[in-house]
Amino acid sequence: LEARRSGIPSMGAGAIYPVVEAEIKVKDLAIPAHWKRAYTLDVGWNRTAALWGAMDPESDCLYLYAEHYRGQAEPVIHATAIKARGEWMKGGIDPAARGRSQDDGKRLFDLYKSLELHIQVVDNAVESGLYEVWQRLSTGRLKVFASLGHFFAEYRLYRRDEKGRIIKENDHLMDCARYLVLNWDKL
Repeated sequence: LEARRSGIPSMGAGAIYPVVEAEIKVKDLAIPAHWKRAYTLDVGWNRTAALWGAMDPESDCLYLYAEHYRGQAEPVIHATAIKARGEWMKGGIDPAARGRSQDDGKRLFDLYKSLELHIQVVDNAVESGLYEVWQRLSTGRLKVFASLGHFFAEYRLYRRDEKGRIIKENDHLMDCARYLVLNWDKL
């Protein structure tokens, strides 16, 4: 109905998160200094993405407030963009590093560490991570700043195929959101 009314692609039956975008989108706000902040990183040559979150300790609501979304750039470019949001901030990186071997994933992790990012390898569990994100979305404890255009573009298309498999296309920020929610207490 939403697609017909406004021309916005809708989630459909295969949506991984069947929560209407309007329910999670919030106007950008100033984040109080005492809120914990962290980010997660999903690396790849065609697209590297990072997603920042801040937790309201009173409401247990995680706000996704910034994104980095760039392809075909060297790690130093991504690290510089990440550090611009706070060199002190802790982050997490996918141990699989976009399907590479464990050895390549370790080398990428070491490379980003050498660029002075405060990162650690995160749990990248898929199904349990998806349920954790969905639970936060459906209970109003995960909100996304309206300015995160790339996030919402991915959110609208994040779905499963007819066999229930996740369609692994344009999902870098969706993966970052999963890592952030699943690993929040460890970051």
